[in-house]
Amino acid sequence: MRFSVITILFISLFVVDHFSAYGQQSLDTADHIVVGNETVYQISLQHHLNIDSVQKWNNLDKNYSIVEGQRLILSDSKIKAAFEKIISQVSDTSQKFVNQSPTGLFVDTVKPNFLPLFSDPINSITSSSSYEKLQRFYNKSNYLIRIILFLNLFFLIIAIVLSIILLFRRIREGFIETKRIRCRDRYRDFITDWIYSDHSNLIPEPVMKELKDWVNRDVFTSELLSLHLNLLGESANKLTELFYLAGLPEYSIRKVKSRYWHLKAKGFREMAQMKIVEGNQLVPKYLNSKNTVLRIEAQLAWIQLNPNDPLRFCDNPKIQLTEWEQLNILDSLKKIENMPDFGRWLKSPNKSVLLFAIKMSGIFKQFDNIDLITQHLNNADFEIRYEAICALGKMAVPSPVIQLQQLFPSEELDNRTEIIRSLVMMADVANIPFFEKVILNETAINLRILSAKGLILLGTSGKERLESLSLYADPVLEKIIIHAKDDRI
Repeated sequence: MRFSVITILFISLFVVDHFSAYGQQSLDTADHIVVGNETVYQISLQHHLNIDSVQKWNNLDKNYSIVEGQRLILSDSKIKAAFEKIISQVSDTSQKFVNQSPTGLFVDTVKPNFLPLFSDPINSITSSSSYEKLQRFYNKSNYLIRIILFLNLFFLIIAIVLSIILLFRRIREGFIETKRIRCRDRYRDFITDWIYSDHSNLIPEPVMKELKDWVNRDVFTSELLSLHLNLLGESANKLTELFYLAGLPEYSIRKVKSRYWHLKAKGFREMAQMKIVEGNQLVPKYLNSKNTVLRIEAQLAWIQLNPNDPLRFCDNPKIQLTEWEQLNILDSLKKIENMPDFGRWLKSPNKSVLLFAIKMSGIFKQFDNIDLITQHLNNADFEIRYEAICALGKMAVPSPVIQLQQLFPSEELDNRTEIIRSLVMMADVANIPFFEKVILNETAINLRILSAKGLILLGTSGKERLESLSLYADPVLEKIIIHAKDDRI
């Protein structure tokens, strides 16, 4: 309590001293007329004042210079009254604290001769509890101190609660990880033995009891799916059978219904891999989810569970297929027997779907779509033209050769490079004049090298034409021809 009172007093003194208006006269001002050779030091001693206060009140320089007859302001009764009022309030507070203390809190003491700003010294302390002392301090504190105390208590409680939660989570995670390690090898051995040994259609009762625990079940499912992913034929079928015998499809569907997106994605992955058609009605809702991972897993699950119409979600004009999604869909399509006709989406207004359909038509060589793809050589979009050129090259059918040659002069370098690559893959002797023209007239070295390689791949007629060009070749063309003939490149 003493410390608080002293602190408040010093703060008050500082505020009054710092913000008081010195150097100005008022009606309540005491002054002194300088006589003879008096100095500020002598005057301050005479009136019991601090020399720095006299300097501030009178705006004196750092040398305290004064002249005879100068009128000095020595005190301000308003400031003095404020000081006396503060000191009186502090003294009253201290006295009240002493009077309200329990009997025997203080013993008789001899009051020394000092300013009444401090409370009387305490010679003995009673056995009052800390709670009572804290309560008395709180009751005598102003609102600011009470708010600070409340905030301190609040943050202390929060820190304790968070520490307990973090400690609990750390202990729990350590326990779960230990549990996983203990059962992982055992379940892996059990699943491997199930693949290579003959078993009845029943899983041992102890294993079924263990799988009721979510940690054991999660480890068992992960190990089973990991092995199933790398197996084919009868071995994979045995693992699928084990998955159903263990009752795991039910838990996969529960994961899809979970409110956590990562569990939903995990559930879709399990449904796709183990062909859990019972949850098929849950998939469409997430085919165009804003969550990229969840959207991809839902699309892959739909492809595996609906082989007759695996890409129905591409009919949605709002869907956007990223490059990563397209790669995952391509990998998933390779696992189904009935490949969809991508011509269905070659006129789609959705750019991402159109690009995907063009790419897939070229990869899976759907020759029936050549005419539709050729129409996109005149598309205003650079990227669509590029994919159309690539797809025609992968099909390696000579029918669009003329269109590609006509497109070449107006295209940018990337598309021109891809046109030559596509013409090389088509291996049509009708390209000989075109390749010769590129070799002689183009300035881009890579285009000239590709054209030279194209002549070589055309066989005897192409090689003969390249040899005739070498007879009149400049040093650069000679290096290009040598480079094209090098089989190591």
